Amino acid sequence: MIKTKFIAIALISVVILALSGCEKEEFIVRIENGEFVVLEEPYTHPYASDITIKALLLVENDTLPDFPDGLVFAYHISGFLPLGYHAGDTVTVQATLKEIYPKGISNTEANNVNVYKIKDIERIK
Repeated sequence: MIKTKFIAIALISVVILALSGCEKEEFIVRIENGEFVVLEEPYTHPYASDITIKALLLVENDTLPDFPDGLVFAYHISGFLPLGYHAGDTVTVQATLKEIYPKGISNTEANNVNVYKIKDIERIK
């Protein structure tokens, strides 16, 4: 009887550990220095009608021979915007973003837009 209980407890423990390891993978991006621009008029994502783009986080990348002034990469922001950021604001920030669209394998549409939500944001003086 004790042996049966021990085996049952061991099996339940293995199942619980296996299920706890099945967490969804998060894609997190850390931006050390970028321009956070709150849009005057938010717009609906072209492929996901339930997502509204409210802001952009613009980050200057390395220069390339064809682009000596540098490339600017835009992170499209949806979801909650922290207090203190208003329509039309442009603020230098450091932030942590979590990708919310697309989930899993990226959409192969050429003009698809990846969307992020803010996990943490701080103004840089």
